[in-house]
Amino acid sequence: MKGGNKMATPMTATQIVAQLKKWGISYKEVKDWDTHNRNAKGDWGPLNGFIWHHTGADVSQANAASYAASTLYNGLSTLPGPLCHFGLAPDGTVYLVGWGRANHAGGGDPVVLNHVINEDYSGQLKPTRGNANGTDGNAHFYGVEIMYSGSHAMTDAQYKTALKLSAAILDFHKWTEKSVIAHGEWSNDKWDPGYASGKIMDMTKVRSAIADTVKAGPKPAPKPTVPTVPKPTTPTVPATGTHKVVIGDTLYGIANKYKVTVENLKVWNALKSDELTIGQILKVKAPVVTPPKPALTVQQQLDALVKRVAALEAKVK
Repeated sequence: MKGGNKMATPMTATQIVAQLKKWGISYKEVKDWDTHNRNAKGDWGPLNGFIWHHTGADVSQANAASYAASTLYNGLSTLPGPLCHFGLAPDGTVYLVGWGRANHAGGGDPVVLNHVINEDYSGQLKPTRGNANGTDGNAHFYGVEIMYSGSHAMTDAQYKTALKLSAAILDFHKWTEKSVIAHGEWSNDKWDPGYASGKIMDMTKVRSAIADTVKAGPKPAPKPTVPTVPKPTTPTVPATGTHKVVIGDTLYGIANKYKVTVENLKVWNALKSDELTIGQILKVKAPVVTPPKPALTVQQQLDALVKRVAALEAKVK
């Protein structure tokens, strides 16, 4: 539906699953995703588009399922879940996290929204409003959280699946590629999805690739293969045993990087919350604890006392 006042009723959970199957997209369902939403807090629909996000933390394939079922499903202490509709793992698997209103888009530029509705723009969108003073985007957009930090490119599998996921949504609603935008095109205080620290992807090229994907049409899912089990690797811990917090770091991401738990980091660094400060130095390995000397037996204590008395008597003589 190119141009015009594009307003769409959201797909049902059954319809989105059918679209994933039609486009050959591998997916997994998280808990009661099909009824998990924030609908009691506000509107969801009519819908106008689809937003790409990055999680801001690198998530390994081994931890993708638990990350989707915890952080993306439950949310954060300051932002209740679900945090998206789709979580996209490093291997390209889509996790269905919630269906309905989700806390993913936040506030954004109403001018951008009108451009998306009318599909009447070209190039990269440049928002002038953000989360604090913008229009409620959670009511207007589907959202995918791609599991990577944004300080580097997403995996090829993630990119290919993100294109197909976008095509599946556009195919259902008869929208064009201009209904797919980056979070950083919606809100001026965001830069996701990124390809380097603080650098948003070229969404003009992304939309061109989405258009090509839609034109090519859906293809059946490949036959499943037996996954190879990667050899365990030992994480490289700095000689200092510390990590300096940079933009985009989270406790979860740091714990994942050094193969420790979030609770370990909190205990080792006396942290009372998940909040981090840029430049903060964190201990990323257990501090060395010198074991206490074993307690002396009664006989050892008596022998030591006799020696001390003998030494005093010698001094007196």
